[in-house]
Amino acid sequence: FDMDCNDVEEERCDEHRPAKEGFASEHKKAMHACGHDGHVTIGLSAAKLLAANKARLAGTVKLIFQPAEEGVRGAFAMMNAGVVDDVDYLFGGHIGFKATADNCLVTMTDGFLATTKLDAEFTGVSAHAGAAPEQGKNALLAAAQAAISLNTIPRHSKGSSRINVGVLNAGTGRNVVPDIAAIKLETRGATTEIDEYMVTEAKRILNACAAMYDVKVKITMAGAAPACFADKELGHEVAELIEEKCHYDEVVEYVDMGGSEDCGYFMERVQQHGGRALYMMYGTKIAAGHHNSHFDFNEDCLWKAAATITEIAVHFSNK
Repeated sequence: FDMDCNDVEEERCDEHRPAKEGFASEHKKAMHACGHDGHVTIGLSAAKLLAANKARLAGTVKLIFQPAEEGVRGAFAMMNAGVVDDVDYLFGGHIGFKATADNCLVTMTDGFLATTKLDAEFTGVSAHAGAAPEQGKNALLAAAQAAISLNTIPRHSKGSSRINVGVLNAGTGRNVVPDIAAIKLETRGATTEIDEYMVTEAKRILNACAAMYDVKVKITMAGAAPACFADKELGHEVAELIEEKCHYDEVVEYVDMGGSEDCGYFMERVQQHGGRALYMMYGTKIAAGHHNSHFDFNEDCLWKAAATITEIAVHFSNK
């Protein structure tokens, strides 16, 4: 259950239900625009249901509340702390995305892309833009050149690849040769190897653009997630279980996502240790797309998802 928000300013108009009913975000540029507040609710509700059904459980059930999924930073640290090293079955899930009908469940979400988030800070030399421009070293131009050049990386023949520069900040004033600049970018790949190729090429271009303008560049990794692949037999088993126990209008066994998810670190570690892993989607109509300032969802999905998690825990803890 991931539990962070987004850097989004929430709508305040009456057409936006959270604003109208008084439960919109109280913080500027911080909004639950992806349903993670719902995920926390599902996790807490599942905890209550599991406690009430202890007699039906065997073994150990862990509820993992994961911070910092946005930016794919949370699961890596938790994985390295050994949180899932003794796990036989791992189940993750998300509200909405490709399950946007009420009272439906996707038991196996696949096709998550590996991703790496990079920050690049360029440092040059400031100078008077009119009186002594030759004394300056322009960090802004290096960053701007990099933002364009990064998009020239050849795509990989073995699968999907992506690159995006989402932020560019630079300079201090209109009459000063800019000595500071920073860009935030991400790469993605259908496999971890393809993403690593994109990262290698991105770093090469960042360093080349810095050299071109005789400035320095510092590259840091801000987050990452591997490609992850669900266990197909496990997805089918869950579908049969949930069709019998939870009475959804529709249970879909497979969708291809195409995004990235740092739950992949948990899934990968469990699978490396001989366990099985699955990522689900809880169906709900949404008022706007994820990460949109108008985002809202049908809260009826919460209790149904909590009941689903409980039935899964009972079933697999007894295997």
